[in-house]
Amino acid sequence: MKKTNVVGFMIYAAEGVERSVFTDDKYKLLAEYFVESGTNVETILYNNTKAERLREQLRRLDALLVWVNPIEQGEDRSMLDQLLIELHANGVMISTHPDTIMQLGTKRVLFDTRDMQWGSDVELYTTFQDFQERFLQSLKRSNTRVLKQYRGDGGNGVFKVHFEDSSMNRIKILHAKRNSTEETITTEAFFTSFKGYFDHGNPLINQDWNDHITNGIVRCYMTSDMVVGFGYQEINALYPGEHGGVIPPGKRYYFTENCALFSDLRQFMESTWIRELAHRFKLSKNDLPIIWDADFFINEVHTSSERTYSLCEMNVSCVSPFPESAIPKIYAEIERRLSHFS
Repeated sequence: MKKTNVVGFMIYAAEGVERSVFTDDKYKLLAEYFVESGTNVETILYNNTKAERLREQLRRLDALLVWVNPIEQGEDRSMLDQLLIELHANGVMISTHPDTIMQLGTKRVLFDTRDMQWGSDVELYTTFQDFQERFLQSLKRSNTRVLKQYRGDGGNGVFKVHFEDSSMNRIKILHAKRNSTEETITTEAFFTSFKGYFDHGNPLINQDWNDHITNGIVRCYMTSDMVVGFGYQEINALYPGEHGGVIPPGKRYYFTENCALFSDLRQFMESTWIRELAHRFKLSKNDLPIIWDADFFINEVHTSSERTYSLCEMNVSCVSPFPESAIPKIYAEIERRLSHFS
């Protein structure tokens, strides 16, 4: 008789807050599909105060799917990641190993893959002094740059930067967070404002501004090495506004992996790019995340060349919502991995 697997769905909840994956719009269809397919699903509510209390419960699971952002209400994932590493070592299959998150799920991936066909002009600064010495030269070269903190979400720590005028003494800066407005500050004040991003030894990433942001952003959803759907958003973070502010993001529209609009992107991803990415980071099929995505600028419309798309960022830690087309693929991949490891 086949064993009934127990899969945990971990989502963030502050102390005293109750949530369920069977009622949350982001997860309920996936949870229902698992149950209908013969798998038991448990809602796991996480915050750092619960880490120790959850340890024994989590060890009894066969698999754990995690949806916790790099930063949640001021808490980072360092405590959670240590717990996940321990669970993995004790035979619990987790949706993404923290080591893989650090390889693919930080903004550093833009620098590490800048020479791939999806790459762009990207610099990385490991120290504040390095940033001070090299950044202005890149700004003079490209006129507009985008600075991105090592880890973050929701536009936090992402800035559009350009000189106010030809004197190059003052800098205009726009934070991608909602309701931000463009500021003009001196170069000295500009550097001072970024010093804190180096406090914990993390690098800062500098990417060339892509004017094709006005073509919208296409999000490619993956399960392991398969494309499982797409999302298209015409207005995204830092979309140019008339008065220098941040325009609220537009609705994201979801499509299956068979959508003809993005058939070329699926071909590039499945035939070349995912394999090249995995080889570069020495990741096997089983190391790749259960659900992850990559956001792309659409450089040219109505073409299918490999330069049509440039990588904007990857999301690995907390990918939701996702297209319904991904649900059976997520389930099948978990079943495959559990069968392989049993």
